[in-house]
Amino acid sequence: MFFMFLLLVVNFVISWSNAASVGRFWSESKAVGGSFRTQVLAGYIMAIIGFTMVYGCILLLLLPSVLPAFMEVSADTIMAIEQLSADMLYVLIVLAIIPTGFYIWFKSVANFFQCKTLPNGLVAGWNSIAQYRNTVNACRELPSALGRIASSLFGGKGKKKSDTVVIVAAIFVLILALGSGYFTASAIMKHADREYDAITVAERYIQRTVRPRRRRVVHR
Repeated sequence: MFFMFLLLVVNFVISWSNAASVGRFWSESKAVGGSFRTQVLAGYIMAIIGFTMVYGCILLLLLPSVLPAFMEVSADTIMAIEQLSADMLYVLIVLAIIPTGFYIWFKSVANFFQCKTLPNGLVAGWNSIAQYRNTVNACRELPSALGRIASSLFGGKGKKKSDTVVIVAAIFVLILALGSGYFTASAIMKHADREYDAITVAERYIQRTVRPRRRRVVHR
């Protein structure tokens, strides 16, 4: 339990950092467009999915305690809701992370070959390992998750009332987790966008570095 809590905290912090980093260049990326805009959008999606994962895990942990307070459900029904909710969240996260992760991985590797520095190499290496593990796990687990979802949603004509409760509750958990992830990432991104002006920062950096060098060259 402690390890899971620690993992959620780390994931939350990373997602917060991604959303804040994206927000610093959000308005500028709209003006620049191209691959820079795509990279910013990819970071934004990763932040949303990261928060969604955290909120989804929290909801699944609270579900056995909270759901009986609103309706009378059996332990088997709660377990079925948790299973379907976890499968739906997993499919959503994988379908967002895999293509977005491939783009981020490709950009980090290309950036390393253009500028071979230790930080760029560490980023490219980490992204390579993460993308490999995510892709392998998706190939291994995604078919089973899709099969269980299809069985729960379309598995027979004679559905019972408990089956409907499972489906409705699982969809509610999915929407609540995704909505919370979206609004959290968007709030952080918009705050960083208001507080940080990338153009002004770049101009100050140029004034501190480029112009003094030019003056020294003129004196020589």
